[in-house]
Amino acid sequence: MIKIHREFVGGNICVKSIHGDVISLENELRDSTEWFYWAFCVENAEGRELTFNMQKNRLGYFGPAVSHDLKKWHWLDSSDGDSFTYRFGPDEKKVYFAHNMLYHPDHFLDFLREYGIKSTELCKSRKGRSVPCITLGEGQKSIILTARHHACESTGSYVLEGVLRELIDTPIENTVILAVPFVDYDGVVDGDQGKGRAPHDHNRDYTEDPIYPEVNAIIKYADRYGCHLGFDFHSPWHKGGENDNIFIVRKRIVKQDRYERFSDILQKEISRTDIVYEKKNDHPPMTGWNQEPSPNFGYTMNLREECDLAFALETAYFGTENNKISTDMLIRLGKCFAKAIKNYIEF
Repeated sequence: MIKIHREFVGGNICVKSIHGDVISLENELRDSTEWFYWAFCVENAEGRELTFNMQKNRLGYFGPAVSHDLKKWHWLDSSDGDSFTYRFGPDEKKVYFAHNMLYHPDHFLDFLREYGIKSTELCKSRKGRSVPCITLGEGQKSIILTARHHACESTGSYVLEGVLRELIDTPIENTVILAVPFVDYDGVVDGDQGKGRAPHDHNRDYTEDPIYPEVNAIIKYADRYGCHLGFDFHSPWHKGGENDNIFIVRKRIVKQDRYERFSDILQKEISRTDIVYEKKNDHPPMTGWNQEPSPNFGYTMNLREECDLAFALETAYFGTENNKISTDMLIRLGKCFAKAIKNYIEF
């Protein structure tokens, strides 16, 4: 008997109806406002051809992301409006489908094992889970790297992994690095949207009295070691317009010359075979949704006396046909970003 479920890390789906080979699905908002993330697993459908009807505007340009192990992902590259059809091979006993290419916490642990690095505990989450982090290097300067302030934004974790790979291979002198790959760790594991979480999400929690243990731990770390540079890796909204690009969210107006320098360096580091980044796509301060003051990571770290620069990098879930997102390209983007950090420091 076919089984459609969310019983895995990152799972999020509600089966509304099954009529023969046509299944209607809805994503679960839980404690978030209207958002688009979903992920589900189909078992025991070998040899069947099934059509999945999603809600409006839940599929990206290339159909769903598909995986057999929650680690390797590819686009189906086929959809019909808000639906997609999948023919299960005779040996496909279990197939995962998702809005975007997920980044499982085990993926991060596999990466660390590759380098012989052990994760440490940032803190305990609200649900008592051990939130992983790593520190690299030593010295007087401090760089803080974060991802998944919004649980569903998995492109950020791939980019962060790429940054870490480059910084492990070629360390920055006199610098200690804190990396927190899953700030909303409970949300990542449970498969929450994370964005717009009530009463506010993790990236609106940089206040005098944070409600999330992870944010509180990051603030205390910065108070102890400083935050000379801070970079927060995100995915933007679903798709369309600027959301199809890679862009820096420029915060404080008084630091625009520094943003210009970093953007110039990053643009030069991107090769023609990588995901395209063009600084003209950066989101300017005090424009649209990018207002200040704002209790988020980038704005708050920028207020610190020792902080030279802090911001969020937004990386599209899908990209475009000529600039299509893949997990390998996301990691390469991270390596280019790390080179830009080093060149910015040495400038």
